[in-house]
Amino acid sequence: MIYSMEKRKPLIKIGVDVIPVKKTEVDNYWNLLQLMIMRGLEHNGNLLTEAQLKQEIKDGYHQLFVMFGSEDGKESSLYGVFITRITDHPNGRQCEVTLLSGKKRELWEDQVTLVLQELAISNHCHRIAVLARPGWKKLGDKWGFKIKNYEFVKEIKHG
Repeated sequence: MIYSMEKRKPLIKIGVDVIPVKKTEVDNYWNLLQLMIMRGLEHNGNLLTEAQLKQEIKDGYHQLFVMFGSEDGKESSLYGVFITRITDHPNGRQCEVTLLSGKKRELWEDQVTLVLQELAISNHCHRIAVLARPGWKKLGDKWGFKIKNYEFVKEIKHG
């Protein structure tokens, strides 16, 4: 048998895509996304339970997206998940990122930003609001996001 030392073409497409998950298909993806969603909920202070969030996505109150693809063309992987909601206010509509969790951000951050803009435009939003850690500032600056507020959080212990 002769083995070739030539570099093989990737078997699958290289790159990470942002894929919307239909509310009717949430149950099909949940187990795959569960760990990243739970990490995001924990970082956000566990104000919603996993079950509540899942139901709100299925009810259409939130929108679920996954970042999935391959960086090497050999194997596919889940790189992240984010959740949005469209909120109506008296003076305008806002697209909000309520949860974002993932790995290797450099592979998908620009694509996520483009998808967010498309989502906001298609839903006639006046703006996009993202509650994020300070490390996201560089990307926000790149895409024209401005810091409007800082969130100060203090946990209150009862009992």
